[in-house]
Amino acid sequence: MTVPQFSQYQFLRGSTQLLLRQHGLHVSQRSRRGAAWLETEIPYEELLPVELEYASPPPLRTEFFWILAWLIAQAALHLTQNRQDTAALLVGGLGFVLGLGVVVLVRRRRARTVTLGTNRLRVVLRNRRSQRAVLEAFTEELRLRAHGYLREEYGQINPLGPIELQLHRLRWLHQLRVLSNEELQTLSTRLTGRLSLAPLNLMGQELETPYVN
Repeated sequence: MTVPQFSQYQFLRGSTQLLLRQHGLHVSQRSRRGAAWLETEIPYEELLPVELEYASPPPLRTEFFWILAWLIAQAALHLTQNRQDTAALLVGGLGFVLGLGVVVLVRRRRARTVTLGTNRLRVVLRNRRSQRAVLEAFTEELRLRAHGYLREEYGQINPLGPIELQLHRLRWLHQLRVLSNEELQTLSTRLTGRLSLAPLNLMGQELETPYVN
């Protein structure tokens, strides 16, 4: 499934748009009023690696339970001493507990984020179930498009051209996982005429590597 763009709106932070372009990833982030505070394009050469990192809220702290237990103990003590205020105390305590629960739930929900990590930029988004599949499909399409672009622009070899420069490009593509080990070996052999790129040694000294064009 090809997903050329991904958009998300957050009430407090504004909107984020990710768009796949011919030569790179375009990132646009705007405030609630539409003013752009980030507008950039990352070339595919500087993009990889691309990963999605999911962050979950931390577990509820034990302090919360200790506070709740203290409140219950205080309420019970107050009930035994002032029975006339029982209804008011129950209503107030219930309201406090409910309010505290709402605050905890909202904070935990906001803590659920997913980060699109690249070599140059990290974009933090809300981890929404309704958008998770679309975001994962977009990330996979971004990775495939970057790999295809780098293969097309830098994966071609010419045995009549500068060999060292081309070998450097092949190793760079291999480090980015654009080329597999087998592809690196095959292209290097076609380029240099050698089955191995290990340096040649004679009597403990490294010799200049001879290439067969």
